[in-house]
Amino acid sequence: MTDGVSVGAGRFAPTPTGRLHLGNARTALLAWLWARRHGLRTVLRMEDLDPLAVPPGCVARIYADLDWLGLTYDEEPRWGGPLGPYQQSERAALYDGALESLNAMGLLYACACSRKEVLQSTQAPHAHDEGPIYPGTCRPVSGPRSRLELLDLPRIGGRRPALRIDVARALERLGIQTVRFEDQVRGSVELDVSKDLGDFVVRRADGLAAYQVACAFDDDAMSCTQVLRGSDLVLSAVRQVLLLSLWGRPLPSYAHVGLVLGRDGERLSKRDDALALETLRTSGLAATDVRRRLTGGLGLPDTGDLAALVAGFEVGPNLAPDVRLEG
Repeated sequence: MTDGVSVGAGRFAPTPTGRLHLGNARTALLAWLWARRHGLRTVLRMEDLDPLAVPPGCVARIYADLDWLGLTYDEEPRWGGPLGPYQQSERAALYDGALESLNAMGLLYACACSRKEVLQSTQAPHAHDEGPIYPGTCRPVSGPRSRLELLDLPRIGGRRPALRIDVARALERLGIQTVRFEDQVRGSVELDVSKDLGDFVVRRADGLAAYQVACAFDDDAMSCTQVLRGSDLVLSAVRQVLLLSLWGRPLPSYAHVGLVLGRDGERLSKRDDALALETLRTSGLAATDVRRRLTGGLGLPDTGDLAALVAGFEVGPNLAPDVRLEG
């Protein structure tokens, strides 16, 4: 990993599997305003870990949406930057190195359990953002653990295994019982990761690094000192704090903001065509009106002017509530 450049950064890191909606746009705008307010770099990272899952033309539409919204980035895939590449599909070798460092600590083990098998386990009744808590079926017994040959893991029951991290052993290595960090929006966040989240996947069965590893690694490697995103990713932050702590890296300043809800009170999805940025921009709506709409109720100037919004922007508990932005 690298200590990066002299100036930290804020970032927006979309997964290009569908069209951006107003919820994505609000996150992108708030993250951009926060970084600019503090004179930091802005980074756009495409989290396309699985290129086969990216629909044709999706990335180009995301660029068009962000350009229209007026969000310009100092570093991004189209023109690069000193800490690139800025597409996760081009960073696999870097993630392999990060995984090997965890392997050298004796924290990884192979797991061939399917999601269905974990779900059906009577020992894993509680669920979280990544599904039911893993019951530890494949976790090796306690004691010294040898380093795995990550490039040549044997099949288990005819299946290619994923890799999980032994969270209890990781906490023991760090000399802590819980993971704790300060969120700029939600205050103190503390969780017993072993009990409440369990051993999570760090490399998928297809050999791709899991989201938690890639995201935590890239935020550090790209010197992202600010991470603003939706409140649905608080538990991901707990896992990423654990990983960064194991790697001996500093933590970014986290801010998990409220989600954008639709008319039905449910969070927006990439299937909400009426609230897709592409729909709004091709309808003739002005980007300034969208920016004004996205920042309403935050105590900011009643304007879509970016300079005025930057000057008045602050991160705090006012960003915690979910908001309803109806079409």
